Amino acid sequence: MIFLIFLVLVLLTAAVAAVTLLSARREAVAAGGSDSDSQSFVGGVLNALFTVLLAFYIVFAWQNGDDVDKAAQQEVNALNDAYWQVGAVPAEQAASIRSLAEQYAHRVAEHEWAALGQGRGDAEADRLLVGLRAEAIALPADTEVLKSAREQVLADVRQIDEGHRERVDVATDDQSFNLVLLVGSILGAVLMIAFPLLVGLSARPANVVTMALLTLTLGFTIYLSVQLMHPLQGPFGVDPDSFRAFLEALPGGTSATE
Repeated sequence: MIFLIFLVLVLLTAAVAAVTLLSARREAVAAGGSDSDSQSFVGGVLNALFTVLLAFYIVFAWQNGDDVDKAAQQEVNALNDAYWQVGAVPAEQAASIRSLAEQYAHRVAEHEWAALGQGRGDAEADRLLVGLRAEAIALPADTEVLKSAREQVLADVRQIDEGHRERVDVATDDQSFNLVLLVGSILGAVLMIAFPLLVGLSARPANVVTMALLTLTLGFTIYLSVQLMHPLQGPFGVDPDSFRAFLEALPGGTSATE
């Protein structure tokens, strides 16, 4: 995949360099008559618009990944608290809640994370969360200690549910606004390359090298920008490391890959 991207960038750069050389054959360009303040102004406007669109896109797209990471951390903190809070409740019910918490963390790390990366939810993770809530509601409250433990576990389950819903919503959102910004950024990059070729450049080596470097830079920038559209995949994707860390910290050191 990386080789294919590199090949496309090289071919595109070579094509731009060739067009730069060919466009220089026009008499007006060779004579320098195509240079003007108005063309410089238009080029500056295009550059500014591209920069603004790209900056907005990066901020909003990066925020999605950050939101997923924060929501996952909220889930894990609540899972960890619920796991240890049930130490004061009857052993059978404590074991049930701990088992469900462990299964939920396993399911998220092993299956749900990959499903969300493809824009799909995971029904089994939802089922485990429902079961965890039901077990928490069924905890006894006969004494002040049991009542306090039950209330805290219920609060933890609410935190888990809120974090889960936020994580799923962000990961499965169609990102229409970000897509518009990305398309605008791509169009701006194309115009930044096309505009100098349309108005004409001389065949000086500096111009050819400049256009080649511009094409490489913009091409790589757009590639990285596209990767930001996927908060759970690619070089900028968020990993379920917090869930794995929770599992490894449990007695016995279980792992999400087991």
